[in-house]
Amino acid sequence: MTLYASQLLERATRVLPLSDADFLLRGITAEATDRLVALKKADFRLRARYGASEELQRQIETQGVSPDDHALYTDLLEWRAIRHELSALVDLLETL
Repeated sequence: MTLYASQLLERATRVLPLSDADFLLRGITAEATDRLVALKKADFRLRARYGASEELQRQIETQGVSPDDHALYTDLLEWRAIRHELSALVDLLETL
């Protein structure tokens, strides 16, 4: 932790009835929640476009990926990354 962050945390704990751990937990929870919302929006956008990731996977398998346009494959990779990160964030929040 930087000197500034340490001093800021010390000042905040003098003013607010919270401990260092409370601030840390609240900060982690807030950031994780914000990220969850962003990921759920991205997931919803992909669902609206393709229905389900399995449908997108089938579309890629049947149509292939054009050498000039990798959008389908990029969307599939993004969707997999979204699911992976969502799972990791849920696991993190469950341990708090």
